[in-house]
Amino acid sequence: MAAEVDPSRLVFVDEMGVHTSLASLYGYSPEGERVRLKAPRNRGKNTTLLASITLLGGMGETMAVEGSTDRGVFEAYLESTPFHPSCKPDRW
Repeated sequence: MAAEVDPSRLVFVDEMGVHTSLASLYGYSPEGERVRLKAPRNRGKNTTLLASITLLGGMGETMAVEGSTDRGVFEAYLESTPFHPSCKPDRW
């Protein structure tokens, strides 16, 4: 069945999240001295990025949101992109 799908119709959607107050895991100091760094303690917001890619067209639409991805966010992403009509939430 997968061999019957036209590769030009495939759209891959991915999502990733990051906490905006992440700090470096490494530091530098003179030889023989201990590294002393300060890092924020869970302050800041999570940011989520949704993006699409196609085999023939490369990078597609992107959308960044504060917080995590849920059904509402994913549906908003699909509604805001020029995907095939069968990808629209009202067709599910």
